Amino acid sequence: MPMSRMTLPPWVVDNRTAVAREAAPYRGLTPTQRAHALAAACRAAARQLAGRPDRQRLLEYRDPLPQSSVVVLRRLRAAARRTT
Repeated sequence: MPMSRMTLPPWVVDNRTAVAREAAPYRGLTPTQRAHALAAACRAAARQLAGRPDRQRLLEYRDPLPQSSVVVLRRLRAAARRTT
């Protein structure tokens, strides 16, 4: 079937709609409810990490900063040194 004639299933949505649907249950939560959801997510992550042989490597990993951020930080630090 040519690509132009294919129709997508109804559950396929654009990214904005997908994110809105995923976030919908969390809109309107109280800070306490959000804290409980965050704690549950942290517990789930800890359980997943506990069984991994590379747990320590995963915990120590840090995303490298983009070069643009490194440049900005260098400039801000230099400015801060000049004002002290």
